Amino acid sequence: MYNLTKKNPVKFITISILTTICSSNISADEMSDKIADLQRQIDELKAAASKNTARIEANKKAQNVARLSPGGPEVSFPGQYRMNFYSADNDQKEDQQTATRVRIRQSIDLKFDEQFKTHLQLQLNHTTSNVSTAGDKDGNDVRVRHAVIDYTAENGIQTKAGIVPVTEYYNDAMYSWDWDYNPVAAEVFVPVGDTTLHAFAGNLNEGQENVRSDDTVHYQVDAIVPLSGNNQLVFSGTAITMKKAAGAGNGDAWHFNYGVSGSFKLDSDTALSGFVMGSSTDGNLLGSGSDDANGFAARLEYASKLGRGHFGLLGTYASGDKDGTGFLMPMAFSGTYGYWGYTGILTVQGPTDTGFDGDGVNISNNGYGLASVQAKYSMPITSNLDGYIAAGWYGNTDARGRDSRVGNDLLLMGTYHFNKVLSLDLGAAYAQLGDSVSGYWQGVQGGAGFNQNVRDDRNKLAVFGRLQASF
Repeated sequence: MYNLTKKNPVKFITISILTTICSSNISADEMSDKIADLQRQIDELKAAASKNTARIEANKKAQNVARLSPGGPEVSFPGQYRMNFYSADNDQKEDQQTATRVRIRQSIDLKFDEQFKTHLQLQLNHTTSNVSTAGDKDGNDVRVRHAVIDYTAENGIQTKAGIVPVTEYYNDAMYSWDWDYNPVAAEVFVPVGDTTLHAFAGNLNEGQENVRSDDTVHYQVDAIVPLSGNNQLVFSGTAITMKKAAGAGNGDAWHFNYGVSGSFKLDSDTALSGFVMGSSTDGNLLGSGSDDANGFAARLEYASKLGRGHFGLLGTYASGDKDGTGFLMPMAFSGTYGYWGYTGILTVQGPTDTGFDGDGVNISNNGYGLASVQAKYSMPITSNLDGYIAAGWYGNTDARGRDSRVGNDLLLMGTYHFNKVLSLDLGAAYAQLGDSVSGYWQGVQGGAGFNQNVRDDRNKLAVFGRLQASF
């Protein structure tokens, strides 16, 4: 039955009174009183409705204000709680390297509206000891990893500023926000038709504020050009200015990269991606009397579904020289790294990114040159358990007086998923390492070093695990 009381109370009262009047023998005075009473009830209902409308409008205004007030934004708390444990034999007449480390990353993300948001990420990095409060292996407490102001204008231009995890389009081979390449920066994405222009200026090292030539500043420009389907090309240019190496004189000098990357979906199960990039570096950055460094690098990756799992085949090449004046990239100067390969020691994965990652090499082996061929296969074993196997050959380096073979690397790993958040990785990695390994942490400013002495080859074996909650 239609409920007039809820749908239209004024109509209900009017009909009720008129019905009563029509069905009763009442005098004119009584009828006048009832009509007056009806008018009074109608006026009261109109007043109440008016107050309700005003209250609704006031609430809307308050909500709009709250969206831009400290208590108003949408808040989320993504993070990673991670415990790494491992035992690694470095084959260097030293004790077995055995440890457990905890790393915590906790974000606080605020979304004020569709145009404006902020991102803060706190990190406790590689905690190895704890009595009452935790500090990391270097004695640091909790630090800020990201602090980003993110605004998108109505014309679609997006700007980020702060401590920014800047975007890279070369599969972590150039620099990697995932490996703490988070400069104080201003980053912008500008839509131009179907193309997007990306650019940033990032200060990696300020030095003294009143000295211009002791800064390290990274300038980056990319043009992301979509093709048919999910295919795209990215054209890029990089410029970094930094202080000259010790003994090379006063002032600053420049490093440049320039190249193009592409990703192509061949069919629903198969993809091809890669890049070609050149570099040019002022020799004054590498050391006193050093030649300028010039070179190129290329990467080609084939990925396809195979059986129940996924197969990947990766080939890379970077030109080198005996004195480290070959191809170079930004991470060679910052001493940082990226997840650019498939294996666990000469390249690293998340579970091997811990206390035994020092033999990881960047794509150019710090300017001495490097070629690699790597393969991987991952597949579900049960509904909760995934398996991963990878192998790689790394060689063709040109370091003076050292082996051209950098090494061979094998990784076996399983991942058990307790649920969508919590997982456990267990695995083993084995590598044969030549004397030409120049670990990512060596850096190249002032000249890159090596991880071991001439003719000192090593066999490295590590067993490891990682318990991680990622949400």
